[in-house]
Amino acid sequence: MDNIQPGQMLGPYRIISQVGRGGMANVYKAYQPSVDRYVAIKVLPSQLAESKEFATRFHQEARIIAMLEHPHILPVFDYGESDGVAYFVMRYLDAGTLRDRMEVGRPLPLNEIDRIFTQLAEALSYAHAHGVVHRDLKPANALIDSYGNIFLTDFGIAKLLESASPRLTQTDAIMGTPAYISPEQAQGNPVDQRSDIYSLGIILYEMATGRVPFVADTPLAVLFKHISDPLPPPSSVKSDIAEPIEQVILKALAKDPQDRFATASDFVAAWKHALEQMHAPRPAPEPAPPTIVHPEPPPPVKPMDIKPTPTKKAETKSSTPVGWIVGCLVGACVLFAIAGLGVLALNRNNMPFLNSATNTPLPTNTATLPPATDTAVPVPTRTAVPVSTDNAVLRDDFSSSQEDWGTLDTQNSSVKYENDSLHMRLFVKNYVIWSRPNDEDYSNIHAEATVINNHTDSTTAFGIVCFQQSEDWSFYYLAMTPAGEYAIIRATDGEDDVYLTNNGKWASSDLINQNADSYRVGADCGGGILNLYVDGQRVASATDSAYSTGHIGLFTWSGKNAPTADVSFDDFLLTSLK
Repeated sequence: MDNIQPGQMLGPYRIISQVGRGGMANVYKAYQPSVDRYVAIKVLPSQLAESKEFATRFHQEARIIAMLEHPHILPVFDYGESDGVAYFVMRYLDAGTLRDRMEVGRPLPLNEIDRIFTQLAEALSYAHAHGVVHRDLKPANALIDSYGNIFLTDFGIAKLLESASPRLTQTDAIMGTPAYISPEQAQGNPVDQRSDIYSLGIILYEMATGRVPFVADTPLAVLFKHISDPLPPPSSVKSDIAEPIEQVILKALAKDPQDRFATASDFVAAWKHALEQMHAPRPAPEPAPPTIVHPEPPPPVKPMDIKPTPTKKAETKSSTPVGWIVGCLVGACVLFAIAGLGVLALNRNNMPFLNSATNTPLPTNTATLPPATDTAVPVPTRTAVPVSTDNAVLRDDFSSSQEDWGTLDTQNSSVKYENDSLHMRLFVKNYVIWSRPNDEDYSNIHAEATVINNHTDSTTAFGIVCFQQSEDWSFYYLAMTPAGEYAIIRATDGEDDVYLTNNGKWASSDLINQNADSYRVGADCGGGILNLYVDGQRVASATDSAYSTGHIGLFTWSGKNAPTADVSFDDFLLTSLK
């Protein structure tokens, strides 16, 4: 395309290095000595400069593009021609792209989708109001700085190349990014702002589901799919996508431009309304098969499904460093050490709760009911239980990361300090993460935390782990789901798990507000009594004396048919019951 070398002058700009290559242009980092700054220079194909028609069109289009001034549009400082090379000069931004952020198969959190989509749509709306249609909207043309701000780039370049060289348009401008092209542009028909709305709809589809709707072996086959194939509904890719969100995406991706949103502003307004509908109070759902396991056949779908067969216990050490991570799915576990402490592969069947942040499948079957000493305690109706903070043992608002709670980041899950909270995300069905603040053993404690529902699937379970034994897989966990289900369960190393409530089942409670934005989840563990609290109400209670001391922690568990789970924990409080 060009033969520009580092150190070469392009007009008043000294080339430093090439930083990008594309079908339509190459991008270089350059130095502008007159104002002592670095700039990015986009160099167009050199053969185009030979055309007088292109030279005229280039100056016309470049002048229009350079006039765009918007917080989310990468500014064009200058444009020109030098030694037969046409170029744009833009702000140099040491940043990644939206393409880098969007890993295949991983939908983004809804709050991040909202921020990115809104910024892109506002940039498009501004450009459209000034008569500029992008024509090549795709994640690679959206830069993201370290603060998460979007900067849309490459406005009008596809149009410039199209008007100057039909051959380049067919081989590069269209064929370069077929995944995001509108049906009318794929057919070579005239386009307007609704073509950009279609491309933005594809980006929204990908952020929400983790993949683009049309994939094929060749670029040409993808173009034909845009033109003629039915759109796979987002819910067919991600089953838990909200209906209002899906409706917005479907309208944006209508084959006929007349059926899409007329403007980017209309698109944003519909999106915001869909989010409001998701947050609106919801009526109680119609009776439906439960998402939990019952002893009677046929077994319904539930969020926890695979119970390992006991095997020989793994050898453990007398002292375990804070920061160990355990990762498990279906067949094996991997023990990762934070700060380079080591890596150890273990069989998941004997995985102990040794560590500060842990992943492993949680129990599935409803084992033999507990003996008579493990009897359920009647639960009072809507009894608010005040919690005194006078005996506080540990407080944490997660406002700073001090390597207390275990963190991890793998292809299956992540635990991170984000937005003054402990953010847990899972990218695998029937998977669990848990984290603990330290290696201390506690007895007779009350633990509670605010759980923020990041629009996670309603089958996601979360709650408190208490009295986890450091030498084997033995502990209590007190859990709830946004669907209003709950359970108190005892896990014993090498044995089936015992549900201490609800006659060996998960059950629903009208004390749990379904699909709320957040919950205050608490647990009493001590004196042989286990209580589960949700929003200050005691939801369940049981008695069991198997464990009286051990580690405490927080956990999140994805549903059996939910490919992701996303919750955050905040304002953790641990108090003594003495």
